[in-house]
Amino acid sequence: MADQEIIKHTKKVHRIVTNKKHNLAEKIKEISLEIFIIVFAVSLSIWLHGWSEHQHDQQDVKKFLIGLKSDIQNDINSTKSLIKQYQEFGQIYQHLNQLDQNKSYDENQFKKELSFINLNAYLRPNIYRFNGFVSSGRIGNIENDSLSLNILRFYQKNLSEVNSSESGWLARQKKLQSYLEDNLTNPESTADNWKLLNTPKGKQLTKNLVPWDQIYERYNNLILLGETIVKQIDKEYDLKE
Repeated sequence: MADQEIIKHTKKVHRIVTNKKHNLAEKIKEISLEIFIIVFAVSLSIWLHGWSEHQHDQQDVKKFLIGLKSDIQNDINSTKSLIKQYQEFGQIYQHLNQLDQNKSYDENQFKKELSFINLNAYLRPNIYRFNGFVSSGRIGNIENDSLSLNILRFYQKNLSEVNSSESGWLARQKKLQSYLEDNLTNPESTADNWKLLNTPKGKQLTKNLVPWDQIYERYNNLILLGETIVKQIDKEYDLKE
């Protein structure tokens, strides 16, 4: 519609210029009016186009953030479960570390604890929605700077720190597994496992697997920031929890 108006008024300017009935002053006055109308139409067209694009961008942002809220909430729930899992690992490995070769032991309980040596746990974050939005260059479309910065911190800093702590724990677990695999005569024998875990090296390896404070601290930091982001998204769109 704006393009048609511009064409119409441009043609009118041409007619004014070529109209021999009007003097120069009249032509200048009429041409000035038509130029003003053309400039206004162009400016309005640009503004409307920008406004339409902005509205479309913000709809995309809203869809992304509402989906991201679900992703982050799932990560929060998974992280809380992981804390409980690592607390259980801590109890198991503390008990294994405190074995005394001079004392009798409950064979069934020991077998149960041995099974944990081949169990591991780590966060599998929901990152595909975030990665897709960032790779498309649209993260800057989030107008709430605090929210966008928190989202970047969550995915690029806190998740990285969690992964680093988990990788460290899994590497230590692998050392214990390799130690048992390389030195057990009969892996199915509880007596052989008992003797090996009572060696100085066995005790050191089980001690290393008692989760350290950093793991819990980083898990809790992730939960805290995730909950902050969820609240910010709820507030941004007046969503009910």
